[in-house]
Amino acid sequence: MVTQLILGTIDNNILDVDIMGSWMEIGMAVAAVGVGVFMSLPVIRGFRKKKRNKLFAPNSPNYRNVHSRVHEYLTEIRTKIHSDRSLLLQFHNGGEFLDGTSMKKFSLTHESCVVGTSETESERQNILTSTFIELLDLLSKDNSQVRLTGDLPDCHFKRHLESNHTLFYSIYPIKDARKVLVIGCLMCEWCNWDDIEKIDDDVVIKEIPEYARYIESQLAMGR
Repeated sequence: MVTQLILGTIDNNILDVDIMGSWMEIGMAVAAVGVGVFMSLPVIRGFRKKKRNKLFAPNSPNYRNVHSRVHEYLTEIRTKIHSDRSLLLQFHNGGEFLDGTSMKKFSLTHESCVVGTSETESERQNILTSTFIELLDLLSKDNSQVRLTGDLPDCHFKRHLESNHTLFYSIYPIKDARKVLVIGCLMCEWCNWDDIEKIDDDVVIKEIPEYARYIESQLAMGR
């Protein structure tokens, strides 16, 4: 008996259900949902950002709590290591050069000074990082040791410290929530020879990195 095979159209219907058509409809539905989710992501992000900005607006309790705590940490570390001034510098963009690249700058955002030591907030705003290469080099070392201002080479950073009567200083990086990007630095300064005699290097090296982590956690909450 010879069986004749007839090559022709394939019947996609099983129990009167078009299998191929059904899979195509499911695929189109999934694709439509995917496109809808993709298109809605910017809206969702915008809503979340708007809500977070409102939560941490300058007049909100959350904003005040975060930055008040940073100031408290600076006062605590200043008291523990007997420094005359402790401060937080944060990096930021500040305009563009003619070729479109952003101007990298830093500004003082928080400061705590002992009575009799001048505050430096007005002198430390919108400073170009390109003029403080020595400061950036020190940050890359991740070392909080106490350093003598006079040991710096003749540079803008040295003259900047001297203009603020800084005899000794310690500087340590502040990083983002991922612990990858350096977003600023914690700096402690000694401006009085009497206070320098109270310095305990071991305490400074131990306490400054710890307080840097405290400050990082607070800044992460406010971003």
